[in-house]
Amino acid sequence: MRNRIFMLILSLFFMGMLHAQNNSTGTITGKLIDSASKQPMNLATVSVFKAADTVLVTYRLSTEAGEFKVSGLPVDIDLRMIISYSGYAVTRKEFKLTKDIIAFDAGTIVMTPNNANTLDEVLVYAERPPVVVKKDTIEFNANSFKTLPSALVEDLLKKLPGVQLDAEGNITVNGKKVNRIMVDGKDFFGGDPKMATRNLPANLIDKVQVSDDKDELDLNPDKAKADVGQVINLKLKKAIKQGLFGKAYAGKADGNRYEAGGIVNMFRDTLQVSVLGFSNNLNKAGFGFNDIRSLGGFDRSGINSISINSNGGLNVNGISFGGMGQGIQQSGGIGFNLNNEFKKGLTLNTQYFYGRSRNDIAELENRQQFLGDTILTSRSNRSEVINSKSHRLGFGLRWKIDTTSRMEFRPTLTVANNNSNRLTNITTNSSEDGPLNASNNLQSVKGRDIGYSHSLSYFKNFRKKGRTFNMFNNINLNTTNTDQFNNVLNTFFPTGSSNIDQLRDQERANFSTSTNMNFAEPLTKDLTLRLGYAMTFFENKDALATYNKNAGSGKYDQINTLLTNHLERTSWRNNLSSGLNFRYKKLSITTTVNFLWLDLNNRYVSIGQKLDQHFNYIIPSANISWREFNLSYNANVNPPGIGDIQPVADNTNPLYINKGNPNLKPAKSHGFNLNFFKNVTQKQMFISAYLGGSISNNGVVRSRDIAANGVQTTMPVNADGIHNFYTNFYFNKQHKLNKTFSVNYGAGYNLNYTRNFLIINSKKSYVKNIDFNPYIRTGINWNDKIEWNITYNRGVNNAYYESNEFRDLKVERQSVNTDLVVRLPKKFVWEMTLDHRYNSQTAPGVQKTVSLLNAGLTYLFMKDDKGQLKFSVSDLLNQNRSVFRFSAENYITDRQTNILQRYFMLTFTYNIRSFGAAGKGAGGKVGGRQSLFFF
Repeated sequence: MRNRIFMLILSLFFMGMLHAQNNSTGTITGKLIDSASKQPMNLATVSVFKAADTVLVTYRLSTEAGEFKVSGLPVDIDLRMIISYSGYAVTRKEFKLTKDIIAFDAGTIVMTPNNANTLDEVLVYAERPPVVVKKDTIEFNANSFKTLPSALVEDLLKKLPGVQLDAEGNITVNGKKVNRIMVDGKDFFGGDPKMATRNLPANLIDKVQVSDDKDELDLNPDKAKADVGQVINLKLKKAIKQGLFGKAYAGKADGNRYEAGGIVNMFRDTLQVSVLGFSNNLNKAGFGFNDIRSLGGFDRSGINSISINSNGGLNVNGISFGGMGQGIQQSGGIGFNLNNEFKKGLTLNTQYFYGRSRNDIAELENRQQFLGDTILTSRSNRSEVINSKSHRLGFGLRWKIDTTSRMEFRPTLTVANNNSNRLTNITTNSSEDGPLNASNNLQSVKGRDIGYSHSLSYFKNFRKKGRTFNMFNNINLNTTNTDQFNNVLNTFFPTGSSNIDQLRDQERANFSTSTNMNFAEPLTKDLTLRLGYAMTFFENKDALATYNKNAGSGKYDQINTLLTNHLERTSWRNNLSSGLNFRYKKLSITTTVNFLWLDLNNRYVSIGQKLDQHFNYIIPSANISWREFNLSYNANVNPPGIGDIQPVADNTNPLYINKGNPNLKPAKSHGFNLNFFKNVTQKQMFISAYLGGSISNNGVVRSRDIAANGVQTTMPVNADGIHNFYTNFYFNKQHKLNKTFSVNYGAGYNLNYTRNFLIINSKKSYVKNIDFNPYIRTGINWNDKIEWNITYNRGVNNAYYESNEFRDLKVERQSVNTDLVVRLPKKFVWEMTLDHRYNSQTAPGVQKTVSLLNAGLTYLFMKDDKGQLKFSVSDLLNQNRSVFRFSAENYITDRQTNILQRYFMLTFTYNIRSFGAAGKGAGGKVGGRQSLFFF
């Protein structure tokens, strides 16, 4: 079956190429210069229309040398070339290409300034150029880029030159990230780009205007222009005053599998409301992250943390939207977002969400440790049920005080409850001595988290250009209470057994507040003085009490003093900085010197001991930006975490005991980053590269002792010479063979190098770890009717040890991911994805090959395709497993976890697109990995 599909794709590919080669096309070339300066005209728009009906054929932008070349033009048709540039008179030239004369040289064209205020006053509406480049704005004429009747703004943006959308729907323009999207100059649902791109119909849009994000420039005036984000403003054909949009879905699978959910959004003038809810037991999120941000509007009150797994699971701000964690999951949630713009520049956002989940886990783990000629093998089987519930309430207040100052305040409150019951069976064997131990570990955990945080920011621009002041304040407060019951039976060969039955009661409270102030004063046109002060205060508490079970009463009321301690820490961190920024044309250099005072006060309440530490540092930093390059250097000091200095052992796994070390020192690191990106719009090519790394002294590593009975005890210690370097490269190119057929291809790699320090049974060695992951990908698209993409990844992980006491390790992996979407015949969408993973080195009992084949058929019906009925099958081959193999320190671990396997499902989706008089509702392009439902 797969071979037939592959041959079909190849046939279409070559048919498209032959079609492109057989059609005779022509070319027009020329050069543009300014009438006064005689300098070449860069980024002028050269458009070619059919002379009879002013239908756009194609267009190009002139190069830095003022040259242009417009190819792919039809022959034997009267054509009209229109050259436009903001502030200059429009040049028109009519011509005709033939099969005998397919090239036309327009020569040197002189552009003369005019007094017209706008381009639209000079050009006939039907002849408006597709692209107009003004001083600080790129403006696209939406009518020049044809889309399907059901297309959304996202589909329109994909057709604009220099505009790219990645797999998550994030937008870049000429390589620069788009921070927010506005509609008619106003924020649309908090400015979240995906709210507009994935919900507004493309046929409402008149112009798409792109400019630098002035707010981001105000916050960091020394930032390199290449790093400044973009803002897109959608000019509507007819202003939207009110609307309703969203989606609802419900599906039933064989057995007791199901899914259901919906998001509804209403906007009226300045009021915007989103309500969402979902429930499923399919190991997946009720919505994709794009829907949470766009339809759910989560950006309006801020996103502090994001976690997305390979199965499509999603956690935002500590709230699970399903599919997170391990095993087979049932999840659900409900919440709302409210956004309102008041008068006098005041915007208020309110957000609440409740989420719940249950994970049923069955895991097999095999770990091989290499100690000279001895191999220590630990094998564990874990069965666990985890139940989680969480609430999140957030607010956002944004106030534009006047034209020179603004303020923003964002508080958040979270409450979460987590309960789990776990049974783990562990065996340890030595290649020299045979079986060492066996453990039966039963645990029950009840936990409750309460957290509050807020961010407050103020920014002020002064009358003198370049003089700025900004201030930021952040507060984080979190308390965690955990009751963990441990009932463990350990058997040691051949000596005997031991039993542990205890309650571990732990309360952790963390409070931190930080205030940063920055002032900029221009000394000359190119030189700016930067002054800053930052203060951070930490207060941490780790109260640990361990109780043994009373055999007489059956209660846990016998305090275990060896496993009990109360630790408190306060810390002051003061940083004073002074720097200079130099700018000349496309070069920007910033150098800064930081004076850091760090005070740590540790109090061990249970034993009445204090340990105070005081440190002073001078820390330099620098940043250099030139064209597409950016190079930065910084140094930092990080104290050890409170868990690392807690002297009480964690014996919840008696075969693997963790201890703290009160004598740890802060780690000092030196880091650098080198970035490069290049987006060649004319050639539809994008290149990016990154190189970064750090060198740390007093870095924290864990010393490990392995007893003769296989029990392992670890303790953190400081070590010098810890290195971590990372580099990646990515290249992507697109070819349009004709109007309907395009091919894209790309390649890249990720390379990570670490040098760490290893201490096992007092044997020491530096270990160098190299993880190399190259990949290639390609894809074709025929008129959005057939899309096919394929990616091949190969990974190699090598560990090299400086000491002969340890054995070099190697782990290999490879995968192929492909998807096919066919939108033929009309109203039907066929989909198929195949994810094939292979690892030849896995331990016995762990699956080496995993092939996840999913397929689906969607039928579109009702007006504007608002109704969608989908039949799908997940894991058609019934092979799906969560298998992971990795190496660390001196061991290799294989981990296999249960996951939901083959099921068949029927799902109905209804899309709501109602915009009153503003325009006709529409639904987006259906199918592909970016659809709402992962099948």
